[in-house]
Formats: sequence, C-alpha cells, structure tokens
Amino acid sequence: MNQQIKLNFINLVVYFYLLFFVLLLSYTFYQSEIIYNGEQLSYYYKYYLIFISGIVFWFSSLFLNKNRKFLLIIIISCIIFLLYFYEIIRFYEKQLLQLNFLKNINKEVKINDNLKNENKYSVIQRLKQSEGSNNVVPSIYPKILLNHPIYKDKNNILPLAGVSRKTTVFCKEGENHSIYKSDRYGFNNPDSQWEKENIEWFLIGDSFAQGSCVQPGEDIASQIRLLNKQNVISLGMSGNGPLLELASLKEYAFIKKPKNILWLYFERNDLQDLKNEKTNSILLNYLNKNFTQSLIYNQTKIDSQLNKYIKIIERNLQNEILHVDKKEKYLSFKKIVRLQIVRDKLSLDRGLDFGLDTMFEKILVNARNYVQQWNGNLYFIYLPDKERYSRNDINDGDYLKRNDVLNLVNNLKIPIIDIHKDFFAKHVDPISFYAHRIYGHFSSDGYNKVTEFILKNIDEK
Repeated sequence: MNQQIKLNFINLVVYFYLLFFVLLLSYTFYQSEIIYNGEQLSYYYKYYLIFISGIVFWFSSLFLNKNRKFLLIIIISCIIFLLYFYEIIRFYEKQLLQLNFLKNINKEVKINDNLKNENKYSVIQRLKQSEGSNNVVPSIYPKILLNHPIYKDKNNILPLAGVSRKTTVFCKEGENHSIYKSDRYGFNNPDSQWEKENIEWFLIGDSFAQGSCVQPGEDIASQIRLLNKQNVISLGMSGNGPLLELASLKEYAFIKKPKNILWLYFERNDLQDLKNEKTNSILLNYLNKNFTQSLIYNQTKIDSQLNKYIKIIERNLQNEILHVDKKEKYLSFKKIVRLQIVRDKLSLDRGLDFGLDTMFEKILVNARNYVQQWNGNLYFIYLPDKERYSRNDINDGDYLKRNDVLNLVNNLKIPIIDIHKDFFAKHVDPISFYAHRIYGHFSSDGYNKVTEFILKNIDEK
C-alpha cells in the first residue's frame, strides 16, 4: 500500500511539472502571437524551445520506472530551488548587505550606510515649516501627466515643466536630496538666466539635463556657466522622451534663440519613452510647423493645474510611509516568480525588437529645421547606459539600437558628441562616473567631466 501511495505521489509530481510546462508554453504563445502578433518570434523562439523541451522531457519521464522518476524529480526540484534561492538573494541584496555582520566586508555598504535616510515626504514637510507651506513642492514631470484624461484633451494645456518659482524637492542618489528653486517656467535654472539678453546654450533632455540627482551647481547647465562663464538654460525634465523634448524646444527656445542647443539623448529609455508620448494628441501637434500652446504666456494657469495634481502626489508620498505599498510588494513578488534576474544573467530576457520608430527621425528633422531658423547649432549628445559597462555580453553597436540611432543622426547632418565611444569606453573605470557606482545617473564629478568633454568637442568642431 505504501509503495502504491509513493508511486501515485511521484506520478502526481510528474504530471504537475508537465502541466506547468504546458501552461508556460501556452503563455508564451499568447504573448508572441496574440500580444505581439507574431512579430517578436526572434525573442520568443528560445522560450518555445525551452518549454517544448520541458513538455517532451516530462512526458517521456512518465514511462520510466519509479526510482528513475523519483531521481529526476529530486534533481529538477533542487535545481529550481537553487535558481529561486539565487534570485531572492540577488533581489534583496541591498537589504541583506545592511546586516551588521556583512557591513565590514563590503565597501559599497560602508558608503551607503553613511547616507541619510530622510524620505522625500519628510524633507518636504521640514522645508514647509521653514519656508512656508506654499513655497515647497515635490518635483513633477510632464511624463506622468501624459495619460491623464485632462491632458489628452486638445482644449487643455499640457505643462512641460514643474511649478514655477518654488523650492522643488527632486530626487536622492546619495547623502542628501537634490533640491532646487525652480525658475519662472518651472525648470531647474536660476531665474535670472531668463533676464539675460544673450543665451549661448539651451539643454534639451530628460533627467540628465535636469540634473538628477546632484546638488545645485553640479548639473551640466551649472557646470557650463562655471566653466565658460556663459548663460545657459536647461529645459530638461525627468522622463522626457524625444517628443516632449521637441515640444520644450518649440515652446521656450524661440524667445531666446540660443546659439547652441545640446540635445541630450539617453540610450536606455528615450526610444521607449517615445512609444508613450506618441499616444498623446497634444504632443503630436508639435510635429506641425507652427503649433504652439503659448506656454510662456500661460504660467499662471499651468501653476494652478499643477498645484492640484501636486496635492495628489504629496498624499501618495505620505501613504507610502503610513501604509505598506501593496502594489510594490506585488511587483516584487512577480519579478521573483518570473526569475527576472536569472533570465537576465542568461541573456534570456533580451531581444524584443520594435525597430527604430520612424517618428524619431521626424522629430530630429523638425528640431534641426527649427533651430536653423535663427542659425543656431544643434548637437546630439549620446549618453550611455550604466549597464553597458556592467555586463560582458553586450554587442556594442546593437545594444539599445546604438548603431541605428547614430547612423540616423549622421544622415541628418547633425553633429554628434558620443560620450560612450569617445570618452567613457576609453576610461579604465567608466562606472566611476555614476553616482556611488550604483545609480543610473552621473555623480557630481561625472557631470563635471562630461560637461568638460562636451565643451572641448564643440570647441574643436
């Protein structure tokens, strides 16, 4: 009787694994053929092979004797256990390294252990007590507004910056939060820059152009002011992609007609951001030659809109402290179950190829032609992703469509300053340019060195 029960249990486990692989194969088919309409077979074929092989393996094992079945179950179960053990350890690595007995053997933890732990909400509340509740706001980005019904209506204004003339609590990738006083249009600049008659430089871009997450005076715009003693305005906002950047250029550059425009392109997510931006009807209008929202004349209305939205942001920040973020816990659980880190290490989670969006070329042509109206110079600054230097399996030209992007820009006769090939790749330790060697943005020294390199290259062109 016991032998029969044991055999039934073993068969049940085999059937479980067989069903598991059938479900995984079905999910792969759903993703590949339903979600992506069969256009991503080059990515999903490896999962087809793995799951079909799994089905054949476990179906074949049904015909083995009891002992061999049991041995296979033990081996496969141990492998699965080790994979998930590795996944969990790597996923919670930072938290585990904070344990006292590990701090002394990890240099990065020694650095991180000295970082202050004040959260963003607490910083905002502390500053409100000293500066007044109406003078301090959390940072807000155009990207988070794009899918809001209000900002999809062509009759409404879509803001391209934050609230004007406010102490803005930005981000933290080090000891202190980055905090700056926004200018008259909500950007990270000294407001006095807008009073200057001649502006030599405009920065267009995302968080790198905005100055994530360094202190005032350490961002690229500030470094240019320091090094060249020239006037600079940054229109950078976190999360900006090409279409938002074109919109910012058209709304704010015409009043100053700067001599040089630095278009900061970040290879990690700019093309991905474009996919979301192109769903917003207001943004699409910026591809038309004469479209404008006249934002510089509507700042009072913009501030009024954003102040309402900021109240929601502050409530969310408070809720993150007072309550457990169930969504975040669910996402963490989902990543672990899917073995996200293991799949990345095995290069299984890369390969989706959507091609280079034709709209990207239209945007660059539009920007180039717009700047040429006042004989300005447009420079394309290629900023590399930190992960490029953290892995050994990267094909330099194919990674994040690098060659496709650079060939396109070259064909458009837009000068390129390649921070990866001409600077970081030649350095013995490029990761040293990133904040604490951990975060995705540059350190203060990184911003300084990148700025020096950009200015040197422009002088030589």
